[in-house]
Amino acid sequence: MFVQNILYLENNSEPTRMELRAFFEKYPDESFCIEELKNKRLQNGLICKKCNHHEHSFRKVDLKFQCKKCGNRLGLRSGTVMENSNLPISYWMIGIELLTLSNKKISILKMQYLLGHKRYEPIWLMVQKIRLVMKKRDEKYRLKAYTEFDREFLEELDKLVLKKKSNFSDNIKSKNKS
Repeated sequence: MFVQNILYLENNSEPTRMELRAFFEKYPDESFCIEELKNKRLQNGLICKKCNHHEHSFRKVDLKFQCKKCGNRLGLRSGTVMENSNLPISYWMIGIELLTLSNKKISILKMQYLLGHKRYEPIWLMVQKIRLVMKKRDEKYRLKAYTEFDREFLEELDKLVLKKKSNFSDNIKSKNKS
C-alpha cells in the first residue's frame, strides 16, 4: 500500500522519484525502520536515567534498551518526537521524509491517504509534532549576523530593475497610443 500511494505522490508533488525510491530501498519495512532508529539512538548516546551508565543492550521483544549496569529499561521512542505514539515507526519515518523533501506543504489528509491509515487524528498529531520539531530546528539555526552583498551584484541588480521599469512604462505608453 505504501509504495502504490507514494508512487502517486511522485507524479503529483515535489519529492523526486529517486529520493523516494532510495528511501524505500533503504527502509522496505518496519523492521528496517526500527533497526535504523535503534542505531541512531545508540550513535547519539544513551544515558541511563538511574545510574548515568552509557552502555545498553537492545531488547527486540519489547523494543527497549536495557542498562547493562542496573537493568533499567528505556523505550526506543522515549525522548524522541515519537514518544507516546502508537503509530508504526515506518509512518514516522515516511512522514519525516515527505515533510523534509517537499518544498510545498503536504496536507494531512494527503499524508493519511499516502500512509493508508484509517483515522485522521493520529496522523494530524504526528504531522503537528514533526512540524514543531522542524520549526525548533529552523529557529536554532537562524542567521543572526548581518549579510554582506557584493557591490557589483547590487549595481547589476539596480540596472535590471531600471531596465524592467523602463520596458514596463514603454509598454503602457504604446498601449495608450493604440
